[in-house]
Amino acid sequence: MKTFIDAVGQDAETRYQKAGLQPQAFASIASDILNDNPLCEPMSLDQMWQVLDSGLTDAFGGSSKPGLIPLFEGEHVRIVGHLWTDAADRLHQHDWAGAFQLIEGESFNARFDFEHDHDIAEFSVGQLRRTGFEKFGPGSVQPVSSGPSLIHSVVYSAKPGFAISLRVASHTENGVYEYLRPGLRCPSHRRRGMSAMQLDLLAQALQLDEALYAARFAALVSSLPDADILRLIDALAFDGLPIPDEVRTLVLNQLNDGDLLLGSLDDIDRSDRTRELLGEHDASQVRAFICALFHSETRRELAETLVAAGFQHVETETGRALSALIIDDDVGELPPDYLVQALGEAALRGNVRRAVQTMRSANSAAPLLDAHSDFVGDAFGAMEEAPIFRCLFKA
Repeated sequence: MKTFIDAVGQDAETRYQKAGLQPQAFASIASDILNDNPLCEPMSLDQMWQVLDSGLTDAFGGSSKPGLIPLFEGEHVRIVGHLWTDAADRLHQHDWAGAFQLIEGESFNARFDFEHDHDIAEFSVGQLRRTGFEKFGPGSVQPVSSGPSLIHSVVYSAKPGFAISLRVASHTENGVYEYLRPGLRCPSHRRRGMSAMQLDLLAQALQLDEALYAARFAALVSSLPDADILRLIDALAFDGLPIPDEVRTLVLNQLNDGDLLLGSLDDIDRSDRTRELLGEHDASQVRAFICALFHSETRRELAETLVAAGFQHVETETGRALSALIIDDDVGELPPDYLVQALGEAALRGNVRRAVQTMRSANSAAPLLDAHSDFVGDAFGAMEEAPIFRCLFKA
């Protein structure tokens, strides 16, 4: 395996030098190499374990970043292994050029376009739009250009997952940015400037008393300029701390883009919750549904994504997967088919009342019909407050 990887790396070095060491050319070079020499054939997770057991780990480099394994380090070219299990990458761009190849597992990949409107300090406000979606299997290749020409997100629906990247540094000022839907671009590093101290003090206040936390938070926001407010609430959302209602009101009143910014910061919670749900479920269809929820902003996009993922009876399969997420099944009893169908119809058509009416008219003798009718209404009321289910409430 090491001999093959080294040969691929050296080939990439030679081609890159012939291309004049131009990073913008390396996405095509890397894609051609990986398509011609699929690393999924000589590589696997089992082989990585064999390398570990053989004591030959000095042949590869060490990494301080969890989940990344350096496999080749040339003068310009690197090959890196990426380990995945229950992960959901927020939308992002890269500061390197090259290509990914999936070695093991299955991933959902979506591409986006960002229409820039204006900046708030190091942040950019605009509108994100999904432009493409693919499901990748072993051997699939994703070219990577540095900067906003590739804004994408990746979620692994099957585990374990293993991918490699063949890359060169871009040597540009594009940097690494994350994108939060519906329309915020922000640097991927948090705790910038004074926000680190503010965040630590607020976290301590929350541990002491929620009312104190809300009061301190509101007083702080009232005294800050727009850019510092955005830095603070972005870092706070990234750390998983709540934004109290009174603070949300202040942000809406003080920032021209307050509604869009708060909605975008909810995208952080959506990716966090996606990871949690993937960690709780092993059934392939449920995991695929979780990935589709993450990648979709509307019911139309969700339906398209589910079809691309292989769902054949979309409403029924959606209802079954959704019931696994929202129904406590500790007793091991599956929900009745009519309830599953109502959940799927309400989710994909957006009319909860009609879905309940259809369920009642077709199953008037069902013994728990009233309870199930109330459940559908209550469930969608609760889901409307959860960012992970945001696409169910937009046409």
